[in-house]
Amino acid sequence: MYSRFGAWEEAERVFGTVRSKDVISWTSMISGYEKNGLPEKAIEVYKNMKMENVEPDEITIASVISACASLGILDMGVELHKFAKRTGLLSYVIVTNALIDLYSKCKLIDKALEVFQRIPDKNVISWSSIILGLHINNRSVQAIYFFRKMKVRLIPNTITLISVLSVCGKIGALMKGKEIHAYALRTGLGFDGFVPNALLDMYVKCGKMKTAWKQFNSIEKDIASWNTMLTGYAQRGNGPGAIDLFNKIVRSDVKPDPVTFISLLCACGRSGMVENGLEYFRIMTENYYIVPNLKHYACVVDLLGRSGKLEEAHAFIISMPIQPDQAIWGALLNACRIYRNVELGELAARNIINMNESESLRYHTLLCNFYADIGKWDEVARLKILMTEKGVTVDPGCSWVEVKGKIHAFLTGDQTHPQQREINAVLDGFFAKMGFDEFKNDLVDKIDASKADILCGHSERLLWQIELEAAYTFISVSDYLSI
Repeated sequence: MYSRFGAWEEAERVFGTVRSKDVISWTSMISGYEKNGLPEKAIEVYKNMKMENVEPDEITIASVISACASLGILDMGVELHKFAKRTGLLSYVIVTNALIDLYSKCKLIDKALEVFQRIPDKNVISWSSIILGLHINNRSVQAIYFFRKMKVRLIPNTITLISVLSVCGKIGALMKGKEIHAYALRTGLGFDGFVPNALLDMYVKCGKMKTAWKQFNSIEKDIASWNTMLTGYAQRGNGPGAIDLFNKIVRSDVKPDPVTFISLLCACGRSGMVENGLEYFRIMTENYYIVPNLKHYACVVDLLGRSGKLEEAHAFIISMPIQPDQAIWGALLNACRIYRNVELGELAARNIINMNESESLRYHTLLCNFYADIGKWDEVARLKILMTEKGVTVDPGCSWVEVKGKIHAFLTGDQTHPQQREINAVLDGFFAKMGFDEFKNDLVDKIDASKADILCGHSERLLWQIELEAAYTFISVSDYLSI
């Protein structure tokens, strides 16, 4: 009871006074820690439980697997999976649902799908978990397909709707998003929990700001609602619009948070409003007492870099009170690439290479582009070898196009579309008229043929012919590489 209400000191005191602890006592503590955002403590208590030779039940195992998912501890999660299989606990849907979440968060979506397919009686949590898992592993079209299958069998809940709306926003599937909006209204979920903000986010990401404003004005607004609209202006480089919206936030009863200023700084940076951005960075700390995090510092570096103030951006990095990460050096590198500052760019590049961070793909790709731009092909080759040694893999570029409510997805080099022959014929005609063959031959003289294939075989070009066939139909195109 105490753990349920967050009274941890009292819960631990009571737990410590229990002389003969059974599985229910141990599980209550483990589950309480896990549900209240203390996964490390949950795992610690589970290890103590094992030392006392108390046999766990399905709720214990599910709670510990969820704790492993939160911390990304795959090895322990796999061992718990094996234990559940040996002891028959795998027959409980609460355990399999936790495993789906674990494998999804650890980027093993195929393993999550395997667990999902073996569940005989899937509940709404099973379906919601796999849809969310597909979404966070960039299997967006498959996530929508599973949502369709789910609706035939079960009634989705708010968590399901929030996940699939996020998918629609990510790939620009506006028509599908509108269908889900209508479904939410029909089922009475349109104003439930976070669904209103999820709908707002979907419209913003699909570029429908007028519709987003209608949704915004129809809901009870919190800071997440305001931030979503602010992000929409930032993504479109509308600095004046973002500033006007921020002034409305100030006049409302809602207090800006760190995310508010990230969007505001981003909008100023993309609009060339350097002085405004620096002023808001000052206001954030002095007026709202918000301690800047790495994302805020990256926004300021980007703000200065986009306007060509590269030395100032570098000086700002040096003066930071915290250690800069890859995003900050990446912002400087990108600016150096735009303004052809080789010396400072190579300094930023060296700092990125020396960092061993897992989420480094985008920065290694940026480095490759930087060295290619300045003609250092030997560095491009060396960096590719380094990426291989570090296990940094490049996902193929993926783009989506929605035509008449149907989503077409393409990977770079994809040749599996039913209309592939027609697509290639039209594109070959375009490239012939553009003199592309001559351009491609010149590239091959400088770099390997595979590089040329990448430059001329990006997934977006496979959408062109599909778009042309639907010239008078609503089209929404999304590019995975720019998301």
